[in-house]
Amino acid sequence: MNRRSGIACAAALLLALGVPAARAEQPISIVVAYQAGGTTDTLARVLGSRLSEKLGTPVIIENRAGATGQIGSKYVAKAAPDGRTLQLATQTTHAVAPALYPNVGYDPQKDFTPISLVAWSPLVLVSNPSFAPASVKDLIAYAKAHPRDLSYATGGRGDGSFMAAMFFNTMAKISPVAVPFPGEAPALPQVLGGQLPYMFCSAPTVAAAIEAGQLKGLAVTSKVRAANLPKIPTMAEEGLPGYEMVNWWGIFGPAGMSPELVARLNTAFVEILKEPETRAKLQQLGYELTGTSAAEFKTYLSSENEKWAALVKSEASVPAQ
Repeated sequence: MNRRSGIACAAALLLALGVPAARAEQPISIVVAYQAGGTTDTLARVLGSRLSEKLGTPVIIENRAGATGQIGSKYVAKAAPDGRTLQLATQTTHAVAPALYPNVGYDPQKDFTPISLVAWSPLVLVSNPSFAPASVKDLIAYAKAHPRDLSYATGGRGDGSFMAAMFFNTMAKISPVAVPFPGEAPALPQVLGGQLPYMFCSAPTVAAAIEAGQLKGLAVTSKVRAANLPKIPTMAEEGLPGYEMVNWWGIFGPAGMSPELVARLNTAFVEILKEPETRAKLQQLGYELTGTSAAEFKTYLSSENEKWAALVKSEASVPAQ
């Protein structure tokens, strides 16, 4: 997009927002329902910076962490549908939490407007280098030999790291103890420092530490190996066929946004995700980029809600940690 087209797009968006061009300095907020420093926050800051440049409007990242993403999500659900408050949400906030908790305070399909599914990534089962097991098979054997003595870190009940571990424990028939933290960012240092031996963590968060030898990567949770971690096997390769789980991230606004506004925002995000420099930067960090239409994202969200509701129901016997 050339500069003239960018200015026209920004002006059109401002008009759709009902904001005079003279007040273009009023920011757009992208809410991240987690602490700064995690995978969602990192992705939001890259996208937010490019969105600001593309629209000529300030974009701020607003971290509203707590309750495994529910606090920030409720905030966005209650915001005005004027395009000034968006959320970079995850499968945890908009698919897992509503299935896992009876009173999250929002309905992901009724209280939000899907704009675009922007990225996904596998998780990686990582351990401290001092932890003896060198493979998934070794870890399972160790867990069975030490049924009461093994603990691991998670980013909190319901987040991707917790769910990945829950499915792993079920398939491997092991019962280690989960130690929850308020997100991946505060959980990971416990594994890096050796206070806890292992965890499941998003690929973008741990790729650099694995490459530097600060963590051992035992397996990825996707069907195929991760592009930026090609030496790490999949769970299926490690003896757990059928194991698959990925994190995803999508842009939402509150319910009630006009189709015209959704279309303009969708176009902006899709164009950003096609930029070679942006793609290279995010892919190097471990994000797999998508950039769907709003309609495609709505359909995907519905399928994810059904999937996680069924999975959580099937795992209902797993106790809360």
